[in-house]
Amino acid sequence: MNRTTLTFDLVKSCENSRIDYGFVFSRDRQKIFLIKTGQDGSIYGYQNKYLKLACELRDKFGFSVVCASTPSVEIDQIAQFAKIVQSEFEITDTTKIYFMGMSKGASIGCLRYASFPQVSRFLLINPPLMINTIKLCRCTQEFTGEIMAFVFGSLDPSARLAGLLKLYERENVRISIIPGQDHHFSKDNFNLLELIKSIIL
Repeated sequence: MNRTTLTFDLVKSCENSRIDYGFVFSRDRQKIFLIKTGQDGSIYGYQNKYLKLACELRDKFGFSVVCASTPSVEIDQIAQFAKIVQSEFEITDTTKIYFMGMSKGASIGCLRYASFPQVSRFLLINPPLMINTIKLCRCTQEFTGEIMAFVFGSLDPSARLAGLLKLYERENVRISIIPGQDHHFSKDNFNLLELIKSIIL
């Protein structure tokens, strides 16, 4: 993909909460993939990481993709995400909606998944387990959707606490640790698309 021609189809901002949203649309508006960045991360990601991923999810799997930034604001960011998505898509009982969160975006997805009940599958990468530990464990225990998968890089500080989540591991709740990866999953040109394919697609 040529970086100079790679853009979101639509970008929106919610000024009252400083959250940016980028959209990549496919022909199928009933398959939606949501990406929630780490705290203060751009919707584009380092070297266009999230934008490239969005285009790959569209081109290879037919998803429309919405990426949201994650500022430090005291609002229900998942409820706002739901509102933004519903403003662009007609959500029905047959719509497939999947969610990937990075770091704080992963924590928000876990803690607030009830605010967007149409999301059936969650991929939560390196949520900081030293923050809101009890709440994260409780939400994991109560999850009844299709899949909630936690993935940690072995070099991330939260990897050593992943055993707490493993207490609640079952058919629809999975915990994985990827050897040699850091908090940003940036080592050795790690392929996020392959991780998504193997975990929630």
